[in-house]
Amino acid sequence: MAKQKRLPKFVKLIKPSKPVRAKFDVKAFAEVAAKSASGGSLGAFVDSVTEDGITTFAWEADIKGYAGWRWNVSVFQQDPATEPTLSEVVLLPGPDSLIAPNWIPWADRLADYQALQAELEKQAELDQQDSDDESEEDLAVLDLEESENTEDKSN
Repeated sequence: MAKQKRLPKFVKLIKPSKPVRAKFDVKAFAEVAAKSASGGSLGAFVDSVTEDGITTFAWEADIKGYAGWRWNVSVFQQDPATEPTLSEVVLLPGPDSLIAPNWIPWADRLADYQALQAELEKQAELDQQDSDDESEEDLAVLDLEESENTEDKSN
C-alpha cells in the first residue's frame, strides 16, 4: 500500500463557510482564495469571459490596499460532455487599479545618475572658469584705473 503524502505544515486548507452546491461552484473557489490570502471577503461579481473553452470569472477584491483589483477564477471545459477543470484562482489588477511603475534595471538607473553627475561637474568647471575670467578682467580694470590715477597725479 502506497503512503499518502502529507502537506507541509505551512499549507493551510481553508474550507468555504457555506457548502459547495455543485461540483464546480466557481464563487466558492474565489471565496476560499479571498479568505486564505487576506482573511477578507469577496466583492461584487464583475464579469465572465469565455474563450477557447476557458471561462474566467471575475469578482472585486475587498482587500485593504488593493483597490480596483479582482479575483479571477479560470475554468476549462472542452465541451459540455466533459467535466470542467479548475485552471487557476488569481488576484489581478483591474483597469482602474493602482499598480507599481515598470521596473528599471539598476544599471540603467546608475547610468542616468552618473550622466547627471558628469554634467554637474562640467557645469561647475564652466562656472569656475567664468568666475576666474571675471576676476582676471576685474584685476585688469583695477590695474588700468590705478595706472590712470598715477599718471593723473604725476601731471
